[in-house]
Amino acid sequence: MSRSLRLSLAVALLPSGMSAQSIARDTARTTRVVVTATRSPLDLARAPSSVTVIGGEQLRREMITTVAEALRQVPGLTLAQTGSYGGATSLFIRGGESKYTKVLVDGVAVNDAGGAFDLSTLTTDNIERIEIVRGPASVLYGSDAVAGVVQIFTRTGDGRPRGELSVRGGGFGSYDADGAVRGGWSHGTASLGAARHGTEGSQAFNSGFRNDVVSGLVESAIGRGDARLSVRRTDAAFHFPTDGSGQVVDSNAVRRDDRIAIGLDAGWRVSSSVDVRAALASHDLRGVTDNQPDSPGDVGDYYYTTSDRTRRRSGDVRLELALPRQTHLTLGGQVERQWQASGTVSSFGDNGFTARRRSSGAYAQLLLSPAERYTVALGGRYDHNERFGDFVTYRGAGSMSIGSGTRLRGSVGTAFREPTFLENYGGAFVIGNPSLTPEHALSVDAGIEQVIATWGSVGLTWFANSFRDLIDYQYSDTEPNYFNVARTRARGIELEARANLPAGFATDAAFTYLETRVVDPGTQTAVTSTFAPGAHLLRRPSHTLNAGLGYRGERGAVHLRALRVGPREDNYYAPDFSVQHVTLPSYVRADLSAELAVLPPRGGRRSAAVTLRVDNLFDARYTDAAGTNYDFSRTDEASLRQTGYRAAGRRALAGIRLGW
Repeated sequence: MSRSLRLSLAVALLPSGMSAQSIARDTARTTRVVVTATRSPLDLARAPSSVTVIGGEQLRREMITTVAEALRQVPGLTLAQTGSYGGATSLFIRGGESKYTKVLVDGVAVNDAGGAFDLSTLTTDNIERIEIVRGPASVLYGSDAVAGVVQIFTRTGDGRPRGELSVRGGGFGSYDADGAVRGGWSHGTASLGAARHGTEGSQAFNSGFRNDVVSGLVESAIGRGDARLSVRRTDAAFHFPTDGSGQVVDSNAVRRDDRIAIGLDAGWRVSSSVDVRAALASHDLRGVTDNQPDSPGDVGDYYYTTSDRTRRRSGDVRLELALPRQTHLTLGGQVERQWQASGTVSSFGDNGFTARRRSSGAYAQLLLSPAERYTVALGGRYDHNERFGDFVTYRGAGSMSIGSGTRLRGSVGTAFREPTFLENYGGAFVIGNPSLTPEHALSVDAGIEQVIATWGSVGLTWFANSFRDLIDYQYSDTEPNYFNVARTRARGIELEARANLPAGFATDAAFTYLETRVVDPGTQTAVTSTFAPGAHLLRRPSHTLNAGLGYRGERGAVHLRALRVGPREDNYYAPDFSVQHVTLPSYVRADLSAELAVLPPRGGRRSAAVTLRVDNLFDARYTDAAGTNYDFSRTDEASLRQTGYRAAGRRALAGIRLGW
């Protein structure tokens, strides 16, 4: 497959605001290629948005297996995981709620309807890169893209077939095994990957986690047409011993998730200035949480089994016009159908619901490049949902070069999140509110980036978000439990830098300062409520710092990465149903990865290397979520059994990677 074909297919799937310059930097390409941040041709140096691209090769060098771990190194992003491997993992971008990030796999939205997405099962197996856009993106992506977009791209093939195999094992009974084959022919490429990840977990009992992943991609181009088909299937099982307060007490609770994402993107070049593209997307999830009595004699124990099935089907058609004076116009339309069935069988009785809804939208975006130094992007979108009616969003962004390697950028825009099915329709022991309106946001940012010769760059971005009509919960036996009432704000600074040092060394760092505040409270005013008056937003630290130092030579590589997370507020739900507002302490965690080439890939394609990965190198004791109180100074077994949501300790994994 030609390089131009690979580029055209990548451009077709680039998310809103993707920086071509970031792509070129990450993949070490020096050629100035024409790509687009807004699905229209754009010079690689002109992207106006805040974007980070993490390459798949970097992830494989650092032996990072989950997307969540990869995202920790991105400025403006915070993650919170409840306990051991496989625990529920939430992502917060620029102080927004965890439901404010659109997550895409090759263009397929994998969020639940209403924005929720648990990153614990999303892996880096067989991926080309991860693209992170910070800022509102509802103009092109509709609901849920309030604070940003995260998209992973499956690896493409090239040339004659080649393969890779990697296996490793180590602490907590952990193992990883993944393999992939890929190649190309005259009119296309293909790749296929499979992986299994497993661990016994870090808790005293019942904390095993298994995750099986299969992915594939086929792309082809003939004449004026091209098409790309991708599939990713994940089958995971997470055993958890913790109850709602984080106590380690349950011997058989388990959560199982089976999801599949399928995407088809095709295009036809009508003329040199007119392109038509169409995309179909499908995402299915079947999840079961099963918590039976721990033993046959525990007849008085509370038990439950909850089953959730969701489907999202969408179609998108867009027309791309190349106008005079480097002006590009994109016109598009989208339709989506959502369906969910949820049921609970418990010792308190049975409950459930089945619901569906349909939405449609139309959007337009104009990209102006009146001169070599300037770029302006203007866009708007109209959405209609059969549940909440009409909604309009807009976005304007621009960038300007003011000197050698110096570029300014800024943007202002709005975005929205539709209510979840639970918030609209209710469920087990919850009464929904069909009159809810979308949560929405107004966001602005401004930044400067300086590229310093060929060895590095530094960037600074200021941002401010106002989140309105947030949906809050209020207990009632007879009335709806959800209302649009709260308003919050988040603002801060992102600083990022990277440098290529002499003798094969490289370093990077990302720092975020974040200030959050509840402007208008929710339905409750207690200090322990979700939106307490004047409080900071939960689980969002005021500052985070991620820094890496690496060495890469002909015979191997070593990489050390450190993360510091500042104090953050949370609510602790005790076994007696009381609630306590707490401050989680700051922590520092370091990870080490290394590989030594046994058979360097010189000349031929065969290669072999031994690998080592040490997570939490210095065995830091910390937690991302409030749970049962734990004395970090104690290490005896009795104390270990009460760790609650404490993160896993030090884990070393050794293995081998083969290529042919």
